[in-house]
Amino acid sequence: MSSCLDLRDYHSDPKTHDAFSKLVSGKQFYKAAIETKKENKTCPNCKIILKGNEKFCPECGFKILIIP
Repeated sequence: MSSCLDLRDYHSDPKTHDAFSKLVSGKQFYKAAIETKKENKTCPNCKIILKGNEKFCPECGFKILIIP
């Protein structure tokens, strides 16, 4: 079963971090290190690495699909 809820808004909430830390360690006031993986966006046509939220590839002009 899967959920359609977007939980990214809760990722940076301090209460969520505290609850996760307590769940992982079993101790109160423990701070877990939560890593966030930032993937480089590439153009599907020419495969260059894009800088940010481009709508079109600066190299080949291919329209980039922006997924929120």
